[in-house]
Amino acid sequence: MDAPDIIGIVLMGLVLGSFATALSYRLPLDMSIVTVTRSRCPVCQHNLGIADLVPLFSWLFLRGRCRHCQTWIGWRYPLIELATLFLCFIFYAVYGLRADTLLIFSLAPVLISILDIDFHHKIIPDSLNLAVLLTGAALLSVNTLMDGNPTDFLIYKGGEAVSGALAYGLGSLLLRQVAMRVLKREPMGLGDVKFYAAVGFWLGLNANATSLFLIISGISGVVLALIWKRRTGEIEVPFGPSLIIAFIVTLCFYPPDFVSV
Repeated sequence: MDAPDIIGIVLMGLVLGSFATALSYRLPLDMSIVTVTRSRCPVCQHNLGIADLVPLFSWLFLRGRCRHCQTWIGWRYPLIELATLFLCFIFYAVYGLRADTLLIFSLAPVLISILDIDFHHKIIPDSLNLAVLLTGAALLSVNTLMDGNPTDFLIYKGGEAVSGALAYGLGSLLLRQVAMRVLKREPMGLGDVKFYAAVGFWLGLNANATSLFLIISGISGVVLALIWKRRTGEIEVPFGPSLIIAFIVTLCFYPPDFVSV
């Protein structure tokens, strides 16, 4: 890794991590992330300034407390920022740093916020599932324009991506309906089904990628379920984190066909 690249990834990762904390906090509360709304302390409601909002470093310098009311903030937000930064380094190691791969880095805050929100609220917001899908569509569009034969590229690569989205989405929906009849309860939410469809757009109809994704999601799902039930005693287990882990691992070994590595 070149030093300028490392510095760039660190800065980008922390900024994206700060965005991920905003997504994780605002979306479950139905707060807009588009309109300009000042960030506030959730306890004292004091507007936060620049000194409070520097990713990771504000938390460190303020010793994890609100500068105004001294309330303990907790580890959640710095962990989200660090997880986003770590994921950016993973994407850099696999895809490098180019104009088109910047779109892959934009996946990092979306995936990390999905993981955090599903852990805390057991939901995957439609807006985040749509963001995963649209990021893939944007990356496909960019690489189509950069290809020497854009029409063929869009027909074949785009067709496979759309087919993958349909196959993953409809397959998971069918599995959900069958499991509901057998188990007499909801085994996965519709948010998970929509995430499957978004993942399918990225992975296409690659059989090896599909196999790896299903294996990793299954194994991690069992492990997380055992840990979750042991720590919380709850029967309902969030499945989104397992899907996120599987998606990231699969992207590392099987990049989308519409991305050059």
